[in-house]
Amino acid sequence: MNLKHLEIFHHFCLSRSMKEAAKRLNVTQPAVSQQLKTFEEECGVKLFYREANQYKLTEMGETAFLLTKRIFARVGQIETLLSKERKGTQERLRIGSTKGYARTVMPDLVAEFQHQFPKVQVRLSEGNSADLIQRLRNRKEDLVVVKRTTYDSTLKAIPFARADFILVARPDHPLAQSETVSINDLSGESLIIREHGSGSRDAILRKLNQFDVKPSVLVESESLSFILAYIELRMGVSFILSHEIEQELAAGILKQINLREGNISFHADILTRRDEPLSVPMRYFIKIAKSRREGLPA
Repeated sequence: MNLKHLEIFHHFCLSRSMKEAAKRLNVTQPAVSQQLKTFEEECGVKLFYREANQYKLTEMGETAFLLTKRIFARVGQIETLLSKERKGTQERLRIGSTKGYARTVMPDLVAEFQHQFPKVQVRLSEGNSADLIQRLRNRKEDLVVVKRTTYDSTLKAIPFARADFILVARPDHPLAQSETVSINDLSGESLIIREHGSGSRDAILRKLNQFDVKPSVLVESESLSFILAYIELRMGVSFILSHEIEQELAAGILKQINLREGNISFHADILTRRDEPLSVPMRYFIKIAKSRREGLPA
């Protein structure tokens, strides 16, 4: 059954007029007449007839009309729900970000976005890259900022920024006394890193494995505050994104330990769902992020 024919039949039944049905559907009257004729032929039964210049429905036509009223009532409900969802989507933006960017980069980007779009409600959540990607897949976020990795075909990636992990410790830590150290010198050291699922954790462990470096103690935490407190107790060293600890470095609370092999780079992407169109707020936020990309920490 052709659903377009069913729709024309339904609107014809509402008014019993070819002219009114054509007006409702924004088509010509001859088109309505032809489609109704074709619909009857498809059904193989008589659905309506003309009597004294009026159209009347047969018993089967009345039964079919009763069913089309239920069908198109549901269609109307679906259209209403979709309209409300579209309106709600246009008035909100849900962003997920890694913890480092949530504290240092996102406040400026969100502030600029809200300055241009004050009526859009922004909700920013933070987490590790693995959790954020899952939240995006489950449609709990509109877009997320995560560490670059290999994505499946359901996700679309937009390059966002690059930052460096630097090795830091208390100024009186033995490794901090040398101008440069080798990454091999971290063997036997107490190292604290981010929790499982964090993009930074994966990048750091991959670098250590490359040099076959095995710390004596490996502590994991999702809290930067805990990591900093742990370091201040002279309990170990850590790789931290440089823009997360600018104040601590400037105040002399932490000292960067220069590695001969260089810092560990962290590339971040903005991810969206590939098979879904971007809402207006999403498009403008991405536009702002791209325009600010050159000024982000590197």
